[in-house]
Amino acid sequence: MRKSIASRQLPIALSALICWSFALTFPLAEVQKLGLVNQSHLLSIGSAFRDRDQELLGLCVDLLAIVFPSLIFLILPVAACTPGTLFRTQSLKLLAVSKAWAMPDVFCLSTLIAFIKLGDLATASISAGFYFLLASTFLLTYLTQKLSIPELPHRKSRAASVAYMAAAIALLIPANLLPIMVISTAQGTKSSNILSGVSELANHGLWGIAAIVFAASILVPFGKIGGLGWLSLNSPKTEIGPLHHKLHRTIDFIGRWSMLDIFLIGVLASLIEFGTLASISPGPAAPAFAAAVILTVVAVERFPFPKPS
Repeated sequence: MRKSIASRQLPIALSALICWSFALTFPLAEVQKLGLVNQSHLLSIGSAFRDRDQELLGLCVDLLAIVFPSLIFLILPVAACTPGTLFRTQSLKLLAVSKAWAMPDVFCLSTLIAFIKLGDLATASISAGFYFLLASTFLLTYLTQKLSIPELPHRKSRAASVAYMAAAIALLIPANLLPIMVISTAQGTKSSNILSGVSELANHGLWGIAAIVFAASILVPFGKIGGLGWLSLNSPKTEIGPLHHKLHRTIDFIGRWSMLDIFLIGVLASLIEFGTLASISPGPAAPAFAAAVILTVVAVERFPFPKPS
């Protein structure tokens, strides 16, 4: 029975690897403005931050959107083999580490939102790389649900979790007050913070996109901190009830989606790069927001959550 399951999973894992290779090779999208053409590749998103003197932010994006997902797609064919296969146990452990930080699904959604948001700045079209990214993301989601991936062996500490959470709160203040994106055109320069960006989407009639960005950039970070704070104060140290368990699983799942705004800026910056005609750059709030998101993810991982009763 296990061999038959593995025989089905291995071709899917190889297909996911091939799709991911094509996603890295082909452009994700293409924009045209006044006869000028620019393309965005998955490998160019981090460079878009580095070209604008945001080296750490570029490194963070490369790790979350390229390095860790690439490790997963390379490991999946081995992890999909039958039990007892050489290196399978080690590959599952490495897969667990990579899965915790790989965010191709978040990046996929941010690319789609960037494409929709480009309406006023340039003529945009989705390219083949995006479809391969979408296919590899769906295949990855399916396989990670079928494989028995072990939990990461973190040192659990309630005090450490609270410390990470406090640092995230401190960073979320400038992240929400300062400009997160700067748009420069021939008519002038316009800066927007997270809330004004959501308001602009709503004013253009993009209520669905505005709701997604608002949820990912505002509701999720603050909701995650509030939920983790409530668990820190009310969660018992031995056994927990179903409410605590569901809340913890929800917080753990939604936290990664807050990176959507950072990926969105990266995609827009790599596409809209027409010199004095039009360009997009990350604002001073972008590094603070990315750091806050990462700290909240670590805070959840370090929280000593007991097993459900």
